[in-house]
Amino acid sequence: MTPTVVKAADAAQFLSFVPRMLGYHPAQSLVVIPFAGARSLGAMRFDLPEAGSESTDRVAATVTGMACRLAEADAVAAIAYTDERFQDEGRMPRRDLFAALEGRADACGLRVTDLLCVAADGWGSFRDRDCPGEGRPLGELDWAGPGGVPEPAEHQGSGSELPAPSAEERDRVAKAVGSLGRAVAVLCGPDAGDPADAASAAGDAPEEGEVAGDLGPVPASVSGEPEDEASVTDAPDRVDPRALATVCRFDDLPGFFEDVLTWPPTDPDPYDAAALVWCLARPSLRDVALVQWSGTVIDGDEAFEAQLRWESGEEYPAHLAMRMWGEGDPPEIARLEAALALARHAAAVAPRELRPGPLAMCAWLSWALGRSTHAGAYAELACEIEPEHGLSQIVLSFVQAGHLPDWAFRRAAR
Repeated sequence: MTPTVVKAADAAQFLSFVPRMLGYHPAQSLVVIPFAGARSLGAMRFDLPEAGSESTDRVAATVTGMACRLAEADAVAAIAYTDERFQDEGRMPRRDLFAALEGRADACGLRVTDLLCVAADGWGSFRDRDCPGEGRPLGELDWAGPGGVPEPAEHQGSGSELPAPSAEERDRVAKAVGSLGRAVAVLCGPDAGDPADAASAAGDAPEEGEVAGDLGPVPASVSGEPEDEASVTDAPDRVDPRALATVCRFDDLPGFFEDVLTWPPTDPDPYDAAALVWCLARPSLRDVALVQWSGTVIDGDEAFEAQLRWESGEEYPAHLAMRMWGEGDPPEIARLEAALALARHAAAVAPRELRPGPLAMCAWLSWALGRSTHAGAYAELACEIEPEHGLSQIVLSFVQAGHLPDWAFRRAAR
């Protein structure tokens, strides 16, 4: 993809570009845009601190420090988007925040190109001595750039809503999950059954980190043609041949996770969706997918072998573990996007007790893509179902601390 290059003639035109650069209209936000010379290096959005709060200087220090992590950055611009009004005090809101940002940037050797405020009743620049007390008209910020630039979403939380599958689709996947659990129990032993079956029997969901039976051996492929959709059956004692065939795909787990990236994101086969839900509900399998989707199938093979060795008491390799913390080579954005689309669908169709696993994967993938607002939303949904869910709590801690992946400060592969 060739990026669209747009040159801003003045501050108003620059502000009209920002929502399209972000992909949404920021609300109650501080947006910091680092520059290398006259070229922007992207944008970072932060929640706006409360007006006049003690956190103002801390936020200014944090965001300036993040801009300094970009090796090419030599300047910054900052925009506060607020529901406050110029007319409330007869002057621009958030002047204390701009003063703190200006001081922090100067201390770090960063040139400040502008400090702008978009309020409920006007806009203005902190550096414009002629800015009217009532602000400048918001109509000056209307888009007048080139056509073909996508319209921004309503706000930073837009797009985090899960798909809305039909009741019939959810029912088909739930039945397939049940059949898959019975097939796993038949082929690998009763202790390796589906977590949904275990939850029904014990009255509780599997604990985060529980791995008993996760990686049991899978026998050779089942012969015979898979049955059609009618094979998703309610019969309690029958093992569906399609479920048996699906379990045998786990014999090459990295191969399965690589195939996932080629599935249609909105309407996968019920057994495909059930298999993905089943894997993402098990931390040891989910973590293989996390390493692979943020890397390559070779990384997935290594993570799978490392997981087996860890189960035998060996140390888990640090270079694989650090992927979860956002360190290592930048991932391919296209792989993360494809995985996120499938994980979102899996979370939407999964039975409620298995939903935290796919939701946690949605949270991590969103965080890895730099969408911390979405990441926090998915992680909170997972914790509403399973309050102690490990990966979801990890992602929430990242979001709350403003921790971004290291690769966010380097150029990622497209």
